Formats: sequence, C-alpha cells, structure tokens
Amino acid sequence: MQPSRSARTRGPAGVALTLMAASAMLLTACQNAGSAVDSNTVAMIPNYQGGGQAQAQPQGYAQPTNVITVTLGESDPNTMYIHMSQPYATTGPVSFIVTNEGTETHEFVVLQTDTPAADFPIVSFEGEANRIDEDAKGVTNVGETGDMEPGTSMMMTLDLSQGHYAVVCNLVGHYANGMHEDFWVTPPPT
Repeated sequence: MQPSRSARTRGPAGVALTLMAASAMLLTACQNAGSAVDSNTVAMIPNYQGGGQAQAQPQGYAQPTNVITVTLGESDPNTMYIHMSQPYATTGPVSFIVTNEGTETHEFVVLQTDTPAADFPIVSFEGEANRIDEDAKGVTNVGETGDMEPGTSMMMTLDLSQGHYAVVCNLVGHYANGMHEDFWVTPPPT
C-alpha cells in the first residue's frame, strides 16, 4: 500500500523544522496559559508558506503523535480531498495544523460520531442543500476552522476523548466530492 500524499515528503527540508518549531511554540504557549490546553483553540501560523506536506524528520527525532498535519484541496473540479499525516491520536489535546493547498475555499470540521466518515446522508444544513447534517442524532461537532481561503494555514487544538471521529469539509458539495476521512482517538499507551 502506498502512503497517502500527505505522508510523502517534498519541498525544502526547512519547512518541516519551521512547522515543528511553530507547533511546539503554540503548544507551549497554550500549556503555559493554564493547567490544560483549552479546547477549540484555533491559531493562524504567521509566515507559514504551506504546501502542508509532512517532511522527512531528522534521524532520532519523532513528531509528536498528537500533532496532525492536514492538507485540504482539489484533484479536479469534481474530486476534493482531506489528507492527514496520520488517522489517529491519543486522548487529550490534539493539534491539527491545517493548510488549504487548493484553489477553492475549504473548512476542516471534526465530528465525534460512530458513523463512518463516508456514510453520512447528504441533505441540507443551515438552509443550504448538498451538505451533511452536523446536528444529526449521534453527531457532535467538537471543533472547526471555519472557512479557509486558498494558501492559508491554521492550527486548531481540541481536547479529544477516546472514540471515532469523522473529519469533513461541509461547504456546499465538498463532502460529496470526497472531503471526508475517519479519525480515531485511543488511550495513551501504558
């Protein structure tokens, strides 16, 4: 099985170190602000040029498992994607570093649910057709970036409990065009 596009490396090696440094600074700042990271924290990443691709890590250095890089975009007018560096994390604060590398506006929504990400009925939501119902029974919206213009990056930190999540872009037609992935949160190893 070939690794997902977001797991492959490309671009200058310095982007990875910049991304990791920005992540560490933001996580440290959030942790220093209180005893725990506030849920639903969203922060812009100044001067981050994106591309959103995970870079090769220097030998002996592992990226924290609760920092997930995410890219949003389109392959063609009818095919859109969400790529994550990994589809899992451990319970507690999880930081999603989200980059819209596409040419259209996208969003990143995290839904706690038992429903597989690809199995939501397409209905209307907030008065707009061709969306999924984020308020449906058994679905809890635990956080979202809001609309992200092309070329922008954001970091969103959520305090996630154990279970299954669906990550989606729920702008009109984007879910139907493939913008959904499953994500799992597991207990930390003992």
